[in-house]
Amino acid sequence: DVRVLLHLSELLVHNSCSEVASLISLPELMGSWLRDVLPQGTAATHAAIFVAGLGCGAVACSAAQVLVGSSSSASSSAAEDLQKARDRFERKLQKYRRQAQERLHWAAVDKEVLGLQPRLWMEVLDRDHRYATLLYDYWRRWQLSDTSNHFFEWLEVGQGSLIDLPHAPRRLLDEWRVIYLRKEQNPVFRVKMEEETGRFLWEADNMPVTLPLSALKPRSGTKPSTDREREVATILEPSLQLAIRRDSLLCAARKEVQRAKDAREVPAQARLSAIAEPLVQEGLLCQLRDPHFRERLDAAPTSNGHAHLRNMTSLPKELLPDLGWGDFLAAIEHDLGLSMATPLPQGEARAEGKGIFVLDSFGLLHCGTKIRGLFHHSSFVRGHCVKVAGGITITDGWLKELSPHSGHYQPGTEHVDEMIGQWKEHGVDFSDVVIRPFSK
Repeated sequence: DVRVLLHLSELLVHNSCSEVASLISLPELMGSWLRDVLPQGTAATHAAIFVAGLGCGAVACSAAQVLVGSSSSASSSAAEDLQKARDRFERKLQKYRRQAQERLHWAAVDKEVLGLQPRLWMEVLDRDHRYATLLYDYWRRWQLSDTSNHFFEWLEVGQGSLIDLPHAPRRLLDEWRVIYLRKEQNPVFRVKMEEETGRFLWEADNMPVTLPLSALKPRSGTKPSTDREREVATILEPSLQLAIRRDSLLCAARKEVQRAKDAREVPAQARLSAIAEPLVQEGLLCQLRDPHFRERLDAAPTSNGHAHLRNMTSLPKELLPDLGWGDFLAAIEHDLGLSMATPLPQGEARAEGKGIFVLDSFGLLHCGTKIRGLFHHSSFVRGHCVKVAGGITITDGWLKELSPHSGHYQPGTEHVDEMIGQWKEHGVDFSDVVIRPFSK
């Protein structure tokens, strides 16, 4: 693998393309980042790092080809060499993408189907189906701990139950439980295509599909009006209402704390406790109640170095002494998810997201609105295999945009081409459809 990257570097330098040769540092940077976020010593790590290098190499070759083509001194043989190198890199890139995505032959349909991305399997294995992206952060922390408990025991009743990571708030880990549809719920998300027109219709009521739409107010800000919309709301609302209620409590507390801070009010313990009480009842504000909050975030520097923390088996209800308004604001913003790489929308805006679709292993099409942490591609099929998954935009039944990629499933070109061909046979007109790249 290293020899391939070195060969590309030598090829670019040989052609005096210093601007492009500088791109060779990108694989090293991306590889360093990937080593930090992926499990060590796994085939997935090595494949991902090499894919990063291959991707950058392909970009570098493309740029080099443009530069060489624009130079009067560039020879045709050099351009051919660059094109061959680019083609070779793209073939290897596709190869490693296929290896990184679990694929298997599904005997029931005699077709190759896609399994979940390997790191997302813990979402399926978790009885509560907590959002895999957050679970993974806590799993990484568990790997570094000095515990003898298995992961879920450590997370739920062990020392992990007291940890609240800055980039993966505990509030969201406990709240984001991905909905896995039961068999009887699945039909309300199923979509068919009108044979004559290629129009997308909900199978449950033959109404034209429009996506994305808010799960709570699907029709121009109004409440659900059809039986299908009401059933969808019944499935999604309980989880959404929990998030909305907590957001409301946190935002109200933030306003009160900010007013007190601006007025230079003394942060008396009784005043702080009164504001915090409804939030503590919801299990929030962990960092204002845990004297070892910062210490828990990192692994113990020595073996059994966190033994003294085991004396505390649960967080106290009382706030720590000597807190200020700034401490309170920081804790609220943490619980709102504002310290995450991608901050969350708040309140009813949580119900709004992009349109998503899944073509399951039997060829049935399911569509809905993605709700971060609650409703994803895996929701339609309960984490099972699919043929294709991605983003979709439909207006009044007419397909407008297709983004055939997903965080849970990574379809290849051959899967997408087959699906598009089948849709065309059903009358779908792709002449005005925007098709996004197959990878993020």
